[in-house]
Amino acid sequence: QVAGQINCAMSAHGFLYVDHLGIEEEEIVAAFDAGRALFERQSCEKSSALAQWTPQTNMGYVPLKGEHANPTRSPDLHEAFVIKSRRCFENDFRGTPAGFEETTSIFWDKAEKATRRFQIACALALDLPVSDLDFFARTTHRFDMTALKYNYYPPCDFEAGSYDGECGSAAIRIGEHTDFGILTFLFLDGAAPGLQVRPSLEGDALNIVGSSAASEKGWTEAPGRGGATAIVNSGSMLAQWTNDHWRASSHRVVVPSAGEAARSRYSLPFFVTPDVGTVISAHPSLVPVGEQPHYPTITSEEYFKNRIEALQILKTAPRAIGGV
Repeated sequence: QVAGQINCAMSAHGFLYVDHLGIEEEEIVAAFDAGRALFERQSCEKSSALAQWTPQTNMGYVPLKGEHANPTRSPDLHEAFVIKSRRCFENDFRGTPAGFEETTSIFWDKAEKATRRFQIACALALDLPVSDLDFFARTTHRFDMTALKYNYYPPCDFEAGSYDGECGSAAIRIGEHTDFGILTFLFLDGAAPGLQVRPSLEGDALNIVGSSAASEKGWTEAPGRGGATAIVNSGSMLAQWTNDHWRASSHRVVVPSAGEAARSRYSLPFFVTPDVGTVISAHPSLVPVGEQPHYPTITSEEYFKNRIEALQILKTAPRAIGGV
């Protein structure tokens, strides 16, 4: 029954709520408390005391407007702190609050185990042969392409028709995008209103921001449910890997009201990407007889590199001036 529900959700839009992942509510609360302690510091202190994020490391602190998920918009209205596998990388925790490293390490270990269980559930949902139920799970041992990211959305201004996503060029909290990897476990601090999702189209796995213009209708609200419930969304790599049997979930975070603009918002996504060297090729059972896969075979790191390069091209392309 659960496998059927996963298949239905992933086929339709790539978004679902999941309970009983093996991460306890108190561990999630501790992680958010650690994030609050980190981000509540003065901006000058965060910029000077914390290790700063770079594209080369993909680790450390990202200042406000330091990211640009949808290059057709103004930069995103959030801060972040990115952590990678401690078995493969030297995370620089200098300047972080007491207990931050320990708390994030506990959370990371639980998220790894949850990932493997969910990957097996995905194989069941796709009705893969019993011999290949580890089709996805066998690609994440080192977790050297995976990242845990603390997101902080500070209070901001609000203007109806602009920050709420109605204007396609104005800044919002995170611009329209699809995640690069195979799936994301997203934990929200309470309801955390503002997250909106919509399905991508078949064959759209290589599209950076999704199928449609940012200001078009069709976005679905996806509030947090609290407790230990995670939001799971599929990434563009999973759409490619399943030969479009499953869709990538386009999503964004808007400022829905003046009340929400006045509040701080926190989220904690665990971005799962197969290990370096993993070959991304559709399982034969997912390719109809007599047809070719929708996408060419590629390695995990090549796919990620191509997506980054495509994003950079979008960022440098001319665009109309507008928004805020």
